[in-house]
Amino acid sequence: MSKKMSVAAAASLLVFILIAIVTVSGLFGELNYSFENWAYGIESTTLTTILRIVSYLSEWFVYVPIALLLIAVPKWRWKYGIPASITLGSSALLNILLKHGFAIQRPDTHRLITETGFGFPSGHAMNGAAFVGICTLLFVRHSSKQSSKIIVSGLTVLFLLAVGFSRVYLGVHNPTDIIAGYAMGLFLCLCTVCVMDIIQTRKNNATHSQ
Repeated sequence: MSKKMSVAAAASLLVFILIAIVTVSGLFGELNYSFENWAYGIESTTLTTILRIVSYLSEWFVYVPIALLLIAVPKWRWKYGIPASITLGSSALLNILLKHGFAIQRPDTHRLITETGFGFPSGHAMNGAAFVGICTLLFVRHSSKQSSKIIVSGLTVLFLLAVGFSRVYLGVHNPTDIIAGYAMGLFLCLCTVCVMDIIQTRKNNATHSQ
């Protein structure tokens, strides 16, 4: 499992690097503009309200209480709480560093909400992929019901896609910001799982050698 996770993590990092290169070079400028225009074209009061809620639910400060709850419950602490909290903290900190490192401005042609700071990569997409992603991966790993694994995985994908679309629709991110956020968040999520597997393997080897 660790080998597959390592390959997936490397692929996620590569996607981020490629998106960063094309974003900095401006190669996707026209594509971003076209998608944004399409999103603005379907604007409605109802859709705006729904996507405002989705955007709010994907704020980092919404994830923090969930992480604290997972830590507070003893049987969830090491299985979910600690890994999820470390992943979320790493994502939030790295996102700040990346935003200031790339210093790419947000789109400003059609804002439906107010946001400050740089736009690349999207913090909502990155933190969501990292935190919700790690929680989902760990749930799938520990759950014995195949139906539950499929349902939770499907809901996770739908939620993250909705988050990404909401940020473009609300006019505060380019599509490339979102894709880069997903890629880096997934990278951090998979790295956490790889580290957990390495630690568990060493524990098992130590136990067998005694």
